[in-house]
Amino acid sequence: MFKAIREQIKRFFYFSTREANGLSCLLLLIFLLVIAPQAWQLYVTIFSAKQAEHSRDVALLESYLCLLHDNASKKVRIDINTATVQQLSAIEGIAEKFAVTLIRYRHKLGGFVSVDQYKEIYGLTDRARVKLRECTMVSATYKPKQLSLNHATFQELVTHPYISFAKAKAMIRYRQQQGKFTTLAELQALPGYHMDWATKIMPYLSLL
Repeated sequence: MFKAIREQIKRFFYFSTREANGLSCLLLLIFLLVIAPQAWQLYVTIFSAKQAEHSRDVALLESYLCLLHDNASKKVRIDINTATVQQLSAIEGIAEKFAVTLIRYRHKLGGFVSVDQYKEIYGLTDRARVKLRECTMVSATYKPKQLSLNHATFQELVTHPYISFAKAKAMIRYRQQQGKFTTLAELQALPGYHMDWATKIMPYLSLL
């Protein structure tokens, strides 16, 4: 290409070979000094823009992958107080008969207030209990069904899993002798009272 340009200059301007070579070198030098830096700057600008775009794409891809990982690691938990037999029996280790037993126990309790209560379900294996804790939850706003200390009958009281025959009799006797309960703290006056029992039964009692 350089040789062709030199020949064109030589013929057009009637230059000698030496003069044509000199002018060709001068034109090449001008190109290198003037045009080449601008071309290089344009290349750098385009390359930088492409690199920035690539970096943004990589960042977006990483964010998307992190989101997918987080969603995959999160398990959608079932509300234990609204769960159906079908939902519970779909959990690994929970046979349909245990799902039915769990719902019956939930009904007797008046609802679960803690996943720790799963250990009270007879016949449930440790593995099944762990899976149940992983796949279910108790809503923070859930309010269990409550028994009235002042109006519940003996039969209503004794039906609750946490109230024994003796405790139910003691509650009825206290009402007959002392009148209505005015605070839940008065349960301390009952025979056989202990703090562990009170902690379990308190959410299920009211004074109304």
